[in-house]
Amino acid sequence: MFAAFDPIAEGRIRESVGLSFEDFASGQLFHHRPGVTITQQDNVNEALATLNQAALHYDEHYAAATEFGRPLVVSTLTLQRAVGLGWKTFGRRRRIEGFSSIRLTAPVYGGDTLYAQTLVLGTRADAADPDCGIVSCEASLVRADKTVVAIVTYDQQIYRRDRGPFAALGY
Repeated sequence: MFAAFDPIAEGRIRESVGLSFEDFASGQLFHHRPGVTITQQDNVNEALATLNQAALHYDEHYAAATEFGRPLVVSTLTLQRAVGLGWKTFGRRRRIEGFSSIRLTAPVYGGDTLYAQTLVLGTRADAADPDCGIVSCEASLVRADKTVVAIVTYDQQIYRRDRGPFAALGY
């Protein structure tokens, strides 16, 4: 149904950038691979970058005395991965229109390997921009042990086939 590569000339192949708006339909479930293992250093870097000074994220001794027993990954890093791991599927995204729901359903720790999947909830024309359509999605982030750690619902603007900056590049 979908191809990751397009022949462009004899012996020349171009890697696809993502799916066009017309390729999406309600009910599709995309499993995004590969996953990513979050390190404690990733976590500390995110805490520093976002000025998050909560000791729960980087102080092992403090975190050991909490209900979690060890440092938690900063929620902004978790949410970045929930959306970002779908970049190959949604590579023709113009922008995210907005988030309607963000749920952090289980803790994430340094060392956890996370995988994302995205359910297409619906598609519709974008009345404000004929070059794009709107794809409504629910992204789930799942630990390697199958525990769902985050569920994010959002709308995104996706370029139509042969529209946007990709058309000028020939794909």
